[in-house]
Amino acid sequence: MGLFLCSSIFAADNNLTIKNAEINSQFEAYFLNADFDLSFSEDLDEAIRKGIPINFIVEFELKKPRKYWFDEEVAKKSKEILLSYHALSRQFTLTESDNRLIAFDNLTQAKNELKKIKNWRIFDKSQIDDTDKYLAYLQVKLDQTKLPKQLQVDITTNQEWQLTSKQFQWMFVNKK
Repeated sequence: MGLFLCSSIFAADNNLTIKNAEINSQFEAYFLNADFDLSFSEDLDEAIRKGIPINFIVEFELKKPRKYWFDEEVAKKSKEILLSYHALSRQFTLTESDNRLIAFDNLTQAKNELKKIKNWRIFDKSQIDDTDKYLAYLQVKLDQTKLPKQLQVDITTNQEWQLTSKQFQWMFVNKK
């Protein structure tokens, strides 16, 4: 019985779940805002504190449903977010693939910012029709391919390093 309890607590240490996502119109484009739950095990926290950079990939996809054929891909976009620690400045940083960099005094602050996607430009208004319904998909995952090679070998079967959200899906209706 004790082993079962320990393993269930261990499995709960890492969590990556998308809570909500929405698409908002601004000027000639659409932007994504999303929130997710994110928690790391002590080993992952320790790796970050020791200077191992952790990469996350955020993937968005917009499809137009079709009745008698595969759904039409309208927009597909991804971005990387790098969480790292700089020993010299003693700061944790988040660097996005669009070169946005934010520094934090502690890991908790950095993780709290990492839990939010704010005003990410995902597609232009010209890419969609005025009154159609679309399926939107969002997924966030830890990119193990960007970890140091030795660590990649060590974590292949370690559940602590298997951080991937389930694909979050919702209906997007374009209104004039």
